[in-house]
Parts: sequence; structure tokens; C-alpha cells
Amino acid sequence: MCKLIIMMLLFFTVKAQADEPITMQLADSLTYQYFMSGNWDKLIEIGKSALAQNIDFKRLRQRMGYAYFVKSDFFASQKQYEKALEFDGFDVHTREYLYYCGLNSGNIANARIHAQKLPAEVKDKLGIHDFNPLASVDMEYNFKSNNSETRSNPSYFRAGLYTQLGYRLSVYQSASNYKQTVDSTLIKQPDYFALINWSLTSHTSVSLAYHHLNTSLDGYKYPGNLAFASISTRKNRFAFGLNGSFFRYDIGDFKQIGLSAGYTFRGKPNLYLNTHLSGLVAKDKSQLIFAQVAGARLLKNVWAEGNLTLGNIQNYNDHNALYIYNSIDPTLFRTGFSLYWNMSKNLTLYGNYHFDTKQIEQTNKQYIQQSFLGGLIWKQ
Repeated sequence: MCKLIIMMLLFFTVKAQADEPITMQLADSLTYQYFMSGNWDKLIEIGKSALAQNIDFKRLRQRMGYAYFVKSDFFASQKQYEKALEFDGFDVHTREYLYYCGLNSGNIANARIHAQKLPAEVKDKLGIHDFNPLASVDMEYNFKSNNSETRSNPSYFRAGLYTQLGYRLSVYQSASNYKQTVDSTLIKQPDYFALINWSLTSHTSVSLAYHHLNTSLDGYKYPGNLAFASISTRKNRFAFGLNGSFFRYDIGDFKQIGLSAGYTFRGKPNLYLNTHLSGLVAKDKSQLIFAQVAGARLLKNVWAEGNLTLGNIQNYNDHNALYIYNSIDPTLFRTGFSLYWNMSKNLTLYGNYHFDTKQIEQTNKQYIQQSFLGGLIWKQ
């Protein structure tokens, strides 16, 4: 009964004030009442009206941030809490929710920077440590099937380890192995990959990576080495990046420079788009490669992602140089989709399918290759 009376009073108060300016006292009172009653939509509505009339204060931003957080709009919540932080850079509540926003939006670097400034007792409560040698482990197995008479079905296995060296510094290491028979010649390729990421700010980071390949054809070794560097920034729903790499291999040297841009839309599906444009330059030729990724949340713990790559991707690298497409036959077209299932707080399972159009080296003969991948990620 009391709750009903409060809601009626709020309704008539808002109605009476509809054509009049909102004061700071009224904005504070109404947003507090809506916060206590859990009416998140009305809280956001009043908050927007107050901001439109240049009324702005820490509690207003915190309440709006929490309202967006409850509605699972973590990007909007992060924006509000960042504004609250401008009023009080020492507020523990604001820092803690910025940490949660970073985790829930997949921006671990952002979460770690805000975690660094939390009091020791809060870090202990949340299980946050500056050094974590086993932050996550991932493994994947990939089987490919093709309709070529002279190429066997390739297989690929990879395992990775993510280590947090500090609140701003992390390293990811990966080892993999690839096998295929081409014209009765067995090809093996064990790889080692390492990437160091340093967060300059809560929105900008720099990455340096090294990828070593040790290809063997019937026992003869053909090593390759790739150096990679990137700078990326992620501001609320927008993400931008610039990267470059140099790949020295037995058949020549390859330089690659790329631009990326991404955007996450509002709404429950959390639809996002990531676009990548790369230029790959070799001694005798250069080529442009376009890649598009689109993803959305299908269920609470299930995500789907589709991708399309156009252009000759022989000796092209992606995912921050984790994957190098240096197979003997160039890939001319690639498309596919992935599914991610967060089984629990610590375990994620994922699957991937790709359809490739490939061309036999130094000929115009093409064949189809289909790829099936399964993997898991364990997080501490």
C-alpha cells in the first residue's frame, strides 16, 4: 500500500513538473525514489531530462549507471560511471562498478585498470590480484575436409595460456601444430606465438607479438618469423585499431598494415559489427583484404558470430597475428560462423565452421575446403 502511494505521488509530481524546469533538488529526490523502487526506466528518463537542463551531479550519474547496469546495457552504464568519476575520483562504489562494466562488456584491460585503484579489502573480496600466472587457458582442435584428389584433409591443434603480469600488463602464449599431405608430401608446422599487451589508459592499449613457424616438408625445415604491433582504442560502443606486421618466410618477405573499426548497438541482442581492411605487400605483388564480422547474443549465455573474408589471404595474418594463413594453396574466399556458450563463470565452449574456396598453387584449378573447429576457454 505504501509503495502504491509513493508511486502515485511520484506520478503527480512528475506531471506537475512536466512543463517546468527540473531543479537539482527535484532530480535528486525523484531519482532516489525511483532507485529505491527499482523503476529503472523512469529513473533514466528523469536523469536525461535533468542533464538536458545542465543539472549534473555524482549521485545522478551513479544512479543512472546502476539503472543501465541492471538493464544489462553495460556500455551506457560505463559511460555514466565514468562521468561520476569526474566528480569524485576516489569513490569506491564508482570504481567497483566500472570494474564490473569492463568484465561484462568483454573489456578486461579496462576492468583491470579500475581494479588497480580499489582498496585492498575490496580486491580481496572480489578475488583480484595484480599477478595471475594462470588467468585463463584455452584449447582448440580443427579438422578440415576438402574435395581435392591431391590434398589430404588437414588437422590443426592449438593451446594457449593467458598470464596477467600486472594491472596494466599481460602476456598470451600459444603453441600449435598443423598437418597435411600435399602431392604425397607430408607437411608439418609447429608454431609458437606470444603477445604482450600494455594498457596505456582505460581505453587505449598497445600490443607487441612474435610468431614463429617451423614448417617441414618430408624432413626439410623452412622456418618463418613474424613481428606484429598494434594500437587500439575502445571508447564506449566504438572501437578503432591500427596494426602492422613483417613476416619473413622461405618464399619471401611480407608486410601487412591494417585498420579496424567496430561498433556495438543498443538493445537486448547486443548486436556488434567489426570491420577490418588490410593491405598485404610482397616483393612482386600487393593485395587488399576485406574482413567483416557480425555478432549477437542469442540467449543469456549464448553468442553467435558470422564472418566474411574477401581477397587472396595467402600469408595473411589475423586475430593479432595468432593465425597465419600460409598454406601452400591460397584461399580466395572465406565465410563462416561461430557459437559461444558460457557454461559457467569459469568455462566457455565454442564451435566454428568455415567454408573456403582454395586454388591449387600455380594453377587455376579451385577446390572447396570445409573447416570444423571445437574449443574451450577456462578462466580463473
